[in-house]
Amino acid sequence: MANGDQDMATDELMETEGLKVLAVDDDPIYLYSLTQMLRRCGYEVTAKPSPAEAVREVEKNPDGTDFIMTVVQTRGRGMDGLGLLKRLGKRYPVVLVFSGDESMETRRRGNEGGACYLLEKPLRDAQIHFIWQHVVRWRRNAAAAATANADPRHSQGIHLDDTPRKRGQGVNDPNKGKGGSEGGLQLGTTKKKKVEWTREMHELFVNAVTQLKTTEGFDSGLPLFRE
Repeated sequence: MANGDQDMATDELMETEGLKVLAVDDDPIYLYSLTQMLRRCGYEVTAKPSPAEAVREVEKNPDGTDFIMTVVQTRGRGMDGLGLLKRLGKRYPVVLVFSGDESMETRRRGNEGGACYLLEKPLRDAQIHFIWQHVVRWRRNAAAAATANADPRHSQGIHLDDTPRKRGQGVNDPNKGKGGSEGGLQLGTTKKKKVEWTREMHELFVNAVTQLKTTEGFDSGLPLFRE
């Protein structure tokens, strides 16, 4: 199967047969044992003794790997399992294998770094067999994320829940609910200033009404305002 083939994210893939795994361990005895376990479970295996060689294998034959299974800790200097996850974890599902000596911080980094699945030595055949389920789940999630990112509304910086809530409130407005963004055009949100009824205004009003009543016989039927 080709890397990135979304057919892996369908229900058509329901068993291990034909899945190509790139197995990585710098312990030759354990790498041999892991290779035999994977083959017993129906996987096609390419074994490499270091993360660096695994990267070279993927670069040489990108369609020859469906997922990567690597130990976290390596004895030599250079790239370890977490480095391999960081390097290839967005292109392939990566299963991390812990020895049991790692700290909780290392486990947290593996989980938050996007590992497909976390295992701990010693491994059992049943665990190996059902890795395919985690690979399929990872592929589905990757396909869903790719579809969401392809939405033109996302590419333009518009999120599905970023619709204007009020008149005059723009998309992605940080001041939602406050009548629009600062310094921007605000439609229908400007409040009228309250008029303060002063003593001078009252006197003008009374004089005007008195003049109308005396000169034009105006009678409103209402008493005049008095101070």
